[in-house]
Amino acid sequence: ARRPYREPAERHDLGSMDVECPECKALHWSAERLSTSTASQPKFGICCDSGQVKLPALRDPPPALRTLFCADTDQAKEFRDNIWKYNRTFAFTSIHVNEDHSINNGRGPPVFRIFGELYHRGGPLEPEPGQCPTYAQHYIYDPQEALDNRVRLNGGLNPETLSLLQNIILQHNTYVDTYRHAHEVMNAQLSNAEAESNSERVSVFLRALEAPGVHRRRGNLPTASEVAVIICDSNGETPSCRDVALHLRGGGLQIINDLHPSYTPLQYVVLFPYGEPGW
Repeated sequence: ARRPYREPAERHDLGSMDVECPECKALHWSAERLSTSTASQPKFGICCDSGQVKLPALRDPPPALRTLFCADTDQAKEFRDNIWKYNRTFAFTSIHVNEDHSINNGRGPPVFRIFGELYHRGGPLEPEPGQCPTYAQHYIYDPQEALDNRVRLNGGLNPETLSLLQNIILQHNTYVDTYRHAHEVMNAQLSNAEAESNSERVSVFLRALEAPGVHRRRGNLPTASEVAVIICDSNGETPSCRDVALHLRGGGLQIINDLHPSYTPLQYVVLFPYGEPGW
């Protein structure tokens, strides 16, 4: 790992990612199958450990979002062409990564190659004075004000699609209410002007709830549709790596542990419109 990186003389091609896991139906490359299986009867361990881990299936997206995924209209095609941009616009968290831009210098589909580790990071619920809201901060504001700011920051995206997606997320995504409630809790702690100067130290945590009867080190999730997260303060305790720290203002960007069930739905809002917990 410490040796200087040298570009390989030839690119290794894994072929198509079209081999289906017989247990959970996840798609894999053939080279990912277990060594004890065969090409005609493949088995995989990295998705569901050969059927030992069973997660509840995701619900169908709301009808309006499903139309954007499946329809043949100009609006739906534009949405799919720019889906990563729309998702970034509505994500609660940001991605931090050192990307190598030198590799995309020819024909073919773009390659996403990074140096080091990819992080999901959460920021404060309120922007600093004079700054525009970003990411989760939009959900604390009036919806029309938030939409106007999203349209202003994303001039190349369809305003009608932005409005449609915002309405879908505000109506269906449970994290919208969770973040708004966290904002109310922290504002309640700032009950006087003197406390206002200490607002950077006001924080709460999104703490994951364990499924009854399930070992905490096992990945299975509860089958209930509610987000398995509660808002609480630390009570002087050191936050766990599985807590998502929320600050009213200041506090910097907090790295979210990838074991937290909120890690995926907070970032990929378009794919998880209801905010189902994931691992």
